[in-house]
Amino acid sequence: QVQPPCGIRPGSSADPPSAPSEAMGAACCAANEVPANQKDAVEASKTRPAVQEDVVQAKSAPKDDAKKPAIQWVIKLEKKDGSKLGVDVDLSSEVNLTVEEVNEGLVGDWNKAHPDKQVKPGDVIVAVNGKQGSAADMVDVIKADTTLEMLVQRG
Repeated sequence: QVQPPCGIRPGSSADPPSAPSEAMGAACCAANEVPANQKDAVEASKTRPAVQEDVVQAKSAPKDDAKKPAIQWVIKLEKKDGSKLGVDVDLSSEVNLTVEEVNEGLVGDWNKAHPDKQVKPGDVIVAVNGKQGSAADMVDVIKADTTLEMLVQRG
């Protein structure tokens, strides 16, 4: 029967001898000889792809502080008898009108005619006919005037 070079028989709990055999490659590898921070090669290879994947994900993740600058543009609308503005706005800021939804009406017509300057949910109406700083005042201008020039901001 062939014994392993370190002298431990399968199923034996005996400690290995302190001196390895003279034969090349016959040194016994016992757990008490392995540094605590060393990992088994099979165990280390299992974690390697996950680490590489994490690095790739971290490089491709967008940075929070890299926001796009705000852009502004003017839309011009002409109200006619019975025409609706066609936009739902949030008045909670009390300063601006935040677009919640674009419906059928003047703003929807504007969007169809100006695809590069569409008004979308989340956009902010900053001024109406030069009036700014008060959402309530801008609503009054929208109700009273027939020609509307709105300064819209995104971002």
